[in-house]
Amino acid sequence: MSQEPQNGPQESANSQETGSNSGTFDNVNQWIGNRAVPIVIVSLALAGVAACLLLFFLIRSRGGGGIAGNPTPTPFASGSEGVAAADEPAWVIMDGVSTITGTVDVPLTLSFLGTDYAIDVDVVGEDGVWQPTVSGEGTASWVYGTIVNYVVGLPDTETNANLLAELNPGDEIVLQTQSGVEYTYTFDGRQPVPAADQSVYSQKTPGITLILLEAGNGERLVATGRFQVTDAAPDAGNVVGLGETTQLGDLQLTAVSTIYIVDRPEIPPGFAFYLVDYQIQNVGLTAFDTSLLDMTLIDDLGNQYALNPAAGQQGNFPPLTGFLNANQTTEATAGYQIPLNLNSNSLSWLVTRQDTGAQVTASLPYSGNDAAAQSANISLVRADVSPDQTSLILSGLITNQGTQAVVATVADVSLTTQDGSEWALQSTNPAFPWTAEPGQTVQFFLTYQLPPESTAVFRVLNQEFLLEGLR
Repeated sequence: MSQEPQNGPQESANSQETGSNSGTFDNVNQWIGNRAVPIVIVSLALAGVAACLLLFFLIRSRGGGGIAGNPTPTPFASGSEGVAAADEPAWVIMDGVSTITGTVDVPLTLSFLGTDYAIDVDVVGEDGVWQPTVSGEGTASWVYGTIVNYVVGLPDTETNANLLAELNPGDEIVLQTQSGVEYTYTFDGRQPVPAADQSVYSQKTPGITLILLEAGNGERLVATGRFQVTDAAPDAGNVVGLGETTQLGDLQLTAVSTIYIVDRPEIPPGFAFYLVDYQIQNVGLTAFDTSLLDMTLIDDLGNQYALNPAAGQQGNFPPLTGFLNANQTTEATAGYQIPLNLNSNSLSWLVTRQDTGAQVTASLPYSGNDAAAQSANISLVRADVSPDQTSLILSGLITNQGTQAVVATVADVSLTTQDGSEWALQSTNPAFPWTAEPGQTVQFFLTYQLPPESTAVFRVLNQEFLLEGLR
């Protein structure tokens, strides 16, 4: 049946061409004994997961670890355009002292509750169900490309099931990477999740996901931990806004404007560029080496983003390099790569002098893809229930009436019912992400699991549609 939706003296500074789910599973022991307990867990797969899967050549074998042969890539991976070279990570998160890089920082060991695991590398099959072959109980398997939220699988043994069941909120989970750096996560919840549910591979929030690798297509016990950020908060004593000049020793700094870019070929899938155009003046008596400046972008969660050379080349001005002579003023761009549709009300730009330790922070506006979405005209054309009464088929149009590309990922669509449940997305055409360039229209088709209720709300970007008479 068809439903009608309702629309609710030195060389001067110059440019250089460089580029919880705390939903605790209250009856875990019962689930371990009988994995067939029925439960409805519905979630949407987030876009941009495993955008670096095609960088297999960067993985070096670790005593028999690594990817053997020619594995089938994770189905949601796409293209390698814009992926940085080995010395230019495509993704960076820092904890204030060390750095997680998205291209070479492969995890080697996992530790929690006094148990240690060596880590092998694996990929997800075309059917979206991850079924790695692990060599023993003391070995775990990591989904290659998950470098924001590390996804690690544990063999389906009674010992591992009991360990996951014994985790309590606040317990530490430690991951050591190939670079020798340790990252600490705090356990915040566990729940059974369908084996084919790709939302567990979400790369939107830094953390760790541990999966008990039960064979078959049933439910698996999943435990999650949040990344511990230390010393991430900027000094609130010297905070300015956009367009305000601040003093950093004998330097004067002004953040002039910001730019959010999603439609450049240099940008890896699932990411965006955020640019800060600024003016800097040396009011001292001697030349200043600009390499002594650290410029870091920080979101509301405390996640820190390092300068990205490819992003910096897209600004109105060149990146800052070389020396800034006495009384010289120059304009430059600081570029960063951030998750597409990052959930943050604002961003902080922290500038630190390595020679003196002096710091200043500029509070910057951020609306992400929301600003572009405001200029999108979205219509839902049809809503049909499948003949077998198991699926809901939706079709619609996104017309971009603005001047900036509108991008929709799997995180931008949902089907919910009055009780707050989200219903599983079964298929999409075209595949995510959808990009509507200025003046263009994108037609889409989505198939959801049919909710048992007669009404539901479908959301795409910032618009919602009430669906009635589903049953």
